[in-house]
Amino acid sequence: MQSNLVKGVIPGVMAGYLFLAYAGGGMQDMVGGMINANDFVGFILHVIFSAIIGALYTAYFAPNVKLGNPLVTIVVGGLIYGIIWWVVGGNLIMPLIAGNDVFQFGLGASFYGHIIFGHALAFLVILRDMAMSE
Repeated sequence: MQSNLVKGVIPGVMAGYLFLAYAGGGMQDMVGGMINANDFVGFILHVIFSAIIGALYTAYFAPNVKLGNPLVTIVVGGLIYGIIWWVVGGNLIMPLIAGNDVFQFGLGASFYGHIIFGHALAFLVILRDMAMSE
């Protein structure tokens, strides 16, 4: 049986691709720009971050947030998890690394991209668990 951390890696990467598809190349530039790198490095970093955040979802968030119904978990749990990472990642960690002001909370592509990520991640984890009968 796989550890709970490993179970979220592939769904996290897939949800990260959806995030980037929604937000466009500007997000890759922003992530790469944190360390003065190009958009390709930003893409690779975003994939790595998505894998880690997916792993954290299945290891810590999903087991501790019991919403009962899979649909409620996708809608509410995914929304909450996406917003958590919008606040922590997009409004705290990224600005700190880049040397910008923290907690600006702009409702742009980052906000909606993180919500899409959270919903997609929750959906993919539930789908994966149903397919694997776990």
